[in-house]
Amino acid sequence: MVRLKVKEATTLNLRPGITNPNLWLPERPSKTEWNRIRSIVLERDSYTCRGCGHRALRYMNIHHLEESGDNTPDNLITICVACHAVLHMGNNLRLQIIEIWESPMSQVEIIKRSREGISAGLSLKQINKKFSLQAGQYPPTSVQYANDLLLKIKNKSRAYLPEPLSAVFVNLKRWQLE
Repeated sequence: MVRLKVKEATTLNLRPGITNPNLWLPERPSKTEWNRIRSIVLERDSYTCRGCGHRALRYMNIHHLEESGDNTPDNLITICVACHAVLHMGNNLRLQIIEIWESPMSQVEIIKRSREGISAGLSLKQINKKFSLQAGQYPPTSVQYANDLLLKIKNKSRAYLPEPLSAVFVNLKRWQLE
């Protein structure tokens, strides 16, 4: 059995973003191999999201740092469902899971406060009312935010919205934020 090299965990600068369409649907290892690699990454990262710091033994995702087809642990990090939704904002705008707003709060702070609100029994609508949100250039539900990034991405693997634009959650399930 080949032992994969594991480096120290990387922290992610969390911003709403998209992946270059030329890199969508990459080839993945077999399910058995992917589960083995996934376990290595989860254990290395102590089941802790490298975006917001949330720790959970269930429902954590694995995210590629570089969208290159490299499925080694050096190119993978543990990330929670909420942070993963932010990183793939185009699809999640389309699915009406997030909205894009201008906010004086960082994306990580929005995620942490959303999680705290859910734990306190609040709805996402109640939580979002507590944020100082202002409409951006487009309506908050507009996929045009992602489309604009697609026009600018060129040969880069990912592109991100500038601050103060942030994603807020409008349709995540309770378990996805706990």
